[in-house]
Amino acid sequence: MYPWGEGGIILGIVDAICVGTSKNKPKKSVHEAFFAPGGIKGDCHFGTETREISLLLTADVLAAEGKAKMRFPPGSLAENLRIKVDRPFLKIGSKLMLGEDVVLKVVERGKRPDEPHTYNYMGWCLLPDVGYFLRVISGGKVKVGDRVVIEEP
Repeated sequence: MYPWGEGGIILGIVDAICVGTSKNKPKKSVHEAFFAPGGIKGDCHFGTETREISLLLTADVLAAEGKAKMRFPPGSLAENLRIKVDRPFLKIGSKLMLGEDVVLKVVERGKRPDEPHTYNYMGWCLLPDVGYFLRVISGGKVKVGDRVVIEEP
């Protein structure tokens, strides 16, 4: 059933999928999207060479909301995906399977210190510190509520 056999661990679910039509603006939350090598079809970052998908863990967003004393709607932090997981950390090289077909590989955690980050939401920006960047290995449709399974390196 899984591309790597039955050894995957069910981590959780897809909490939000977000796409944007222009850079430096919040992304829009959608119920489903098509993932392909290059990213999410219809997203302004589609075609990025390695960091095709940006990911935030829902737990990290909730922690930031507590500190900020405000809510961060899906996409407001420029993330493509939010997932609820049963472990707080993903490793570089981990493969995530979303739904039945999509396989993503974690290629980076946060952003490089020398890399400028031009977007923030009301002064808040999580991707450089706690975000993950992924590459699409196998594409297909993903819906909010789909399960997330992982294979660690």
